[in-house]
Amino acid sequence: MARQLRNMNKEMNGLMKQFGRDANTIWKRGIESAQVSPDIVKTNDGRRAVDLKDLDAKLQKTFNLSDEDTLTGVYLIFKNSDLFYVGHSTNIVRRLKRHFSKPFDKKVSREEKREKPFNTVLEKRNMSIVIYRIADEKHAMFRKTLDRIITYNQIPEYLKQTLGSGEDLDSGTRRKRTSYKRTTA
Repeated sequence: MARQLRNMNKEMNGLMKQFGRDANTIWKRGIESAQVSPDIVKTNDGRRAVDLKDLDAKLQKTFNLSDEDTLTGVYLIFKNSDLFYVGHSTNIVRRLKRHFSKPFDKKVSREEKREKPFNTVLEKRNMSIVIYRIADEKHAMFRKTLDRIITYNQIPEYLKQTLGSGEDLDSGTRRKRTSYKRTTA
């Protein structure tokens, strides 16, 4: 039994070293990063919302995208300088538009904030989005791993709002599902 455990540990050690080499290669050669700060505008009814046309234009210009190109990778949404949300998608532009498609209502109850956490990002005007684009399609599955690594190492505010305090996260509470639909994004 002890010999089997030692052999398994050696195998796992080799696998982890190989994963580290592969991840490092993908990071150096296959990931492009940029930061975008979308404009926040007031709607006709006095609410604040992300200017989706401006966001689309900035992303296309930053990553030199044509109309048929998609932006695949991981995105981080910062509220001021604090990490608010980490996500991954095969089409980041479409996913960000979905996050910010509804305008912010100034008087939102605490329960509504838990259900619609992206509205809280618009409370402050200092919002930025960092995108790690995975340009090579054969490494596209790495986006999920990168998302998990970032989320694990820096617990985003979104999870703290959704799950409660930091003590709840340590006790093994599972992430609350915010949508009933299963998406590919």
